[in-house]
Amino acid sequence: MQPSPAATRHVRALARTALALESGTVAPEGPPPPPTTPQIVPELLFSVTRHRLVDLLDSHADDLRLPGELAGPLADLRASGRRLLMVQLLEIGRVQALLEAAGVPALVIKGLPLAVQTTGDPAARGPGDIDLLIPPDAVERVHALLLCGGWSPRPDAEVAPGTWAWRHVQRTTCALPYLGSASNIDLHWRLDTTRDALPGFEELWDRREVVDLDGIAVATLGRADLLAQTCFHAAKDRWRWLRSLVDVHRIAAMPALLDVPLRPLELRTLAITRAALGLPAGVPAGVLAQLDAVREAPVRRALADQERPALKSLATPGVESALNLRYLVTASHTPRDLARSVVATTLPVKMVAGVPSRTAWTGIPATLWRRLRRLRQRTFAWARGGSA
Repeated sequence: MQPSPAATRHVRALARTALALESGTVAPEGPPPPPTTPQIVPELLFSVTRHRLVDLLDSHADDLRLPGELAGPLADLRASGRRLLMVQLLEIGRVQALLEAAGVPALVIKGLPLAVQTTGDPAARGPGDIDLLIPPDAVERVHALLLCGGWSPRPDAEVAPGTWAWRHVQRTTCALPYLGSASNIDLHWRLDTTRDALPGFEELWDRREVVDLDGIAVATLGRADLLAQTCFHAAKDRWRWLRSLVDVHRIAAMPALLDVPLRPLELRTLAITRAALGLPAGVPAGVLAQLDAVREAPVRRALADQERPALKSLATPGVESALNLRYLVTASHTPRDLARSVVATTLPVKMVAGVPSRTAWTGIPATLWRRLRRLRQRTFAWARGGSA
């Protein structure tokens, strides 16, 4: 099942009201009435889980006057998520111990630390992957530690140290995913695919904040870096996930975080957040004036993307690459980043994964041949009206 656009619009309105309740204010009109269609409750449930809003809406289920057919499953999903969070806490402690024993500094970003910083509750965002940020020169060491600890690279992003593919990935992207029996890890060496748009590890480490995750102390991003990281992350996903915009809304409520010059992507993400969920009281008038100047087209496009299926295949060959390139060009701040954006789009991670070549002389032709073969498969499938 896929939720109808009407169901997603209703979930957006519920999230807006829930955030108002969370901040201690109540929308005068109260929660919006749901659309009346035979399948609306299953569609609403699907949309809530697709946008990862179970914890937000279940926390205010009574005030939102959710129907029992929706409130009951949400409560069950939240209880299940809290059990997963207990496992995730243990896994964070385990991987942190591995890194500390090896003398590798690391920040745990997004996830539970962000929930504590924005709400005070580690469970406020629900479960997910463990995101680690480490120094770029420690990636190979941590890769080996994770393998010894029971994690393995995700097959579509598996690159081996010492190969051209490994070096290419370090230069052109920012993270590698690892799968484990109890947790998955995204290993970051930069906050974003672009190298110059956001601060590097040393600067972030100097501004780090230590948060308590139910007895486990972890270092994470300082509050001054939360808005930029969260806005860039939401933009990279084309603002399709409402949970990311909930994060932006909560960060915007923090005193003084908006009293600095904002990057264009931060302004665009704040404008989309305002259109989807509203913004908290206290956003400076100067920032609101800048948001009024943001073009309407990307805001409308983001709202429309939120109403589309989350995993819809971009059947037309080249569309996904074009969208990724558009993000990279928008996020890039220097000629070096612009040049790297073209290389990253031409030779993406999923195309270099598994390439064993030691040098670019053989690695690049092998990757381009893979890319050409994949493009041909997708083109034939698209011409037949199917997907590849």
